[in-house]
Amino acid sequence: MAPRERRLAPSDEVVITSVKEALTILDFYNVARAKYPPLHHFWYTNNYYNETVYGNVEGFTKYSLRRRMLTGIDKIDLSVNLFGVTYPSPIYLAPGGGGTLIYPGVDGNIALAKAAKTRGSLLIRGGGNLQPVNAARGEPVWGNLQGPVALDPKAIQRFADAGCPVLTWTIDNMGGGNMPGSVWMQQMGVKDFDREHHFPCNGCHTGVLRGRVKLDDPMSVIGAVGSVKIDAPFPNWDDIKRVRDMTKNMKLVLKGIVTREDAALAVKNGVDGVMVSTHGGHEDNSGRGAIEALPEVVQEVGGAIPVLFDSGVRSGVDVFKAFALGATAVGVGRAHHWGLGAFGQEGVESAIRILERELQAAMAQTNCTSIKKIRRDTLAVRDWTGPA
Repeated sequence: MAPRERRLAPSDEVVITSVKEALTILDFYNVARAKYPPLHHFWYTNNYYNETVYGNVEGFTKYSLRRRMLTGIDKIDLSVNLFGVTYPSPIYLAPGGGGTLIYPGVDGNIALAKAAKTRGSLLIRGGGNLQPVNAARGEPVWGNLQGPVALDPKAIQRFADAGCPVLTWTIDNMGGGNMPGSVWMQQMGVKDFDREHHFPCNGCHTGVLRGRVKLDDPMSVIGAVGSVKIDAPFPNWDDIKRVRDMTKNMKLVLKGIVTREDAALAVKNGVDGVMVSTHGGHEDNSGRGAIEALPEVVQEVGGAIPVLFDSGVRSGVDVFKAFALGATAVGVGRAHHWGLGAFGQEGVESAIRILERELQAAMAQTNCTSIKKIRRDTLAVRDWTGPA
C-alpha cells in the first residue's frame, strides 16, 4: 500500500465479521465495501484518486500532539453547544445522501437517526420525508439543501414544516467535478443491479433522476443529484438575503467556506454559522484539504459565529486536531457511512463511539478536560512527513 493511501483504507486482508471486532473507523471500510454494489461503493469514494481526498486525509498529519504528563485528569466532558443546544457528543453526522444505497432494505436515514440519538450526536439530513427521521432522532434534525435548490421557497418551507432549527446550505459542490461513478451507475441500468445484487437500485437510474443524467456529460450529474437543472444560475452573495428571508426562524449555516475572503463575506451577509468543508473531496478538484483551510477561516471569523468542520476525519485524533485549530464542532461523512454499510445502526453507533474514545484519549494526553480547553498550543507542526 502506497504511503499516502495508508490512512485511507486498511489492508484488504483485514475484514472483521462482527461490530464488536471494530477497533478503528477503517475496520468498517472493507465490510461495507463487500456488502453494497461496487459502483455504489464508488459513489461514496468518488474522486478516490483525486488529490483533494488525499489532501483532506493527509492534511492532519502535518500536526502532532504536545503531550502533558502527570495531569491527574479523571473526568472529560465531550459536550458542545450549538445555537443554545447542548450535544453530548461533539461529533456530528454530516449531510450525505443515499442511505439506501449503503444499507439496502433498511431506511438508512432512520438507522442514522437512531444511532445519533443513542450517541447524542447532531444529525444533518437533506432529501425525503424528515418527519420519520425526526421521530427516530427524538428531536428535529438540521436540514440541508444543495446549490440553487436553496433559492426555492417550497424546498425551504419543507424544512420549516419539519421543525428544523437550522438549515445548512451546501455550496461546496457548485461548479462540480468529474464524477464518473455516477455516470457508470446510470449506464449499468436497474436490471443489471437487480440481477447481480438482488435488490433494486433507485439511485441515478430511476425516480426523479431518471433521464436527467446525460451519459456524455458528467457535469449533468451535479444538476441531477441536486434536483436542479445544470443550466440553473449559480447563486451568489446577493442571494443570501433572499435565503435569509425565507428561512424565517431557522438559523442559516453555509457549508463549504474554505477561504478567509468568503468567511468575511459570510459574516458580513449575516449568516449564523459556517462549515469548513470540501464535500469530502467528492466533487472538489482543488487539491486543498479542508484542515488546511480551517485556521484562516477561524481567524477571519474571530468568534463571531460558529465554525463547524468536516472532510477527511478518520480518527478521534483528527477530531482533536480540528478542535485545536478552532472548530466549534466536527463532522464525519464517510466514517458513519462505512459504519452504516457494514453493520447498520450498530455500525454507526460503534463508529461514533470509537471516534469519541480516541478523542478522549487525546484530550487526556494533552490535559484537556473539556472541548473548550482544546487550544492551538496543544499541537506541534511536524517537519517530517514519514518514509517515502
